[in-house]
Amino acid sequence: MHPPSDAFVELLAGKTPEAMYDALHAGRYLSSAALASPPKVLESIKTVMLTRRQRTLAPPRKVEWVAQELAASGFLNDDGLRLYQGEEGAL
Repeated sequence: MHPPSDAFVELLAGKTPEAMYDALHAGRYLSSAALASPPKVLESIKTVMLTRRQRTLAPPRKVEWVAQELAASGFLNDDGLRLYQGEEGAL
């Protein structure tokens, strides 16, 4: 999977896992599976953040990994995937 767009990273950057979920929800970027199980989405985000915490990388890179996990897990709807891919009309 290719890296997420800058716009997608900016949407998530500097936020707690809960705030990331809220931002995706507010933007209507979550799939029906994600909306049906917010705890699974939060667990996925937190797992990536904790796994990557031991590595010496800049925070934006961690957000990229979160974004990739969300896209790969099917937690993004079509609009969310378009934003992830940086396609026009996603906002």
